Amino acid sequence: MRGYGIFYYIAEALRGLRANSLVNLLAVGTISMAMLIVGFFLILFFNIRATVNTLSDKLIVSAYLKEGLTPHEKDFLQSRLRTEPGVKKADFVSKDEALARFKKELQGQESLIQNLGENPLPDSFELVIDRRYAESGRLEALVKKISSAPGVEDVSYGRKGAEVVATLYRLLTYGGTALALLLGISVVFIISNSVRLALYSRGQEIELMQWIGATRGFIQGPFLIEGAILSMTGSALAVGVLAAIFYSLPPDIVLFLSRSNSLDFLPPQVVAYMIGGGGMLGLAGGLISVNKFME
Repeated sequence: MRGYGIFYYIAEALRGLRANSLVNLLAVGTISMAMLIVGFFLILFFNIRATVNTLSDKLIVSAYLKEGLTPHEKDFLQSRLRTEPGVKKADFVSKDEALARFKKELQGQESLIQNLGENPLPDSFELVIDRRYAESGRLEALVKKISSAPGVEDVSYGRKGAEVVATLYRLLTYGGTALALLLGISVVFIISNSVRLALYSRGQEIELMQWIGATRGFIQGPFLIEGAILSMTGSALAVGVLAAIFYSLPPDIVLFLSRSNSLDFLPPQVVAYMIGGGGMLGLAGGLISVNKFME
């Protein structure tokens, strides 16, 4: 048996696939449906994650400064805030710039501030917060720490916006992991049953091979490759169907789904992971069936 190599295993796997073509076609179709769901979710995941990242970039904490700070004190405070864990960026906003922004927001209602007199708005720092700190507990701790910094009079932030970002991020992370595990187990189960049928159809041949001294690895090799081929074929078919559906969507639907023209398909590396991961799941399913059959 030592002279046989990988090409023998592949040839035997292809022979087994042809011998049980109907069952294997059903297995490929079922795997394609499962991977289609995975691919659809991944498209949603990456596009929603991009939206969440955009929202997190808009998660701003405003640190209002005390009156009378010198330029040196402001620079020192800005350097300290920039090094604070969870702060991605700290931009200085002068009181004049803040008033100009306020006037811009009041377009058509400038009369409300005509008699304002002296500018009542303070200097401030706008802090862009990392989305990992969007959870209410972490963000409140960060805000408390910022508010205790020397020279900071008051701190404000959009608590509701932070909670929305944190909730979306948790749903994407935990929901995606749970769905991937569930469908991965389903693929292993499908491959396991398909390979088991192939094993039973060649039971006498396997017994003869064992009788003449074939090793366990020599016997199970073609069935493992068979499982990998089935799963990779189903995964590739699912990616092809997803791509056909995605790129045939009318621009109006893309605009409706994304509110912009930035709805993206799966990145090439994710497609490779899907097909390669399908192959690994196929190997796992084949290994389970072979081990049970040869116990």
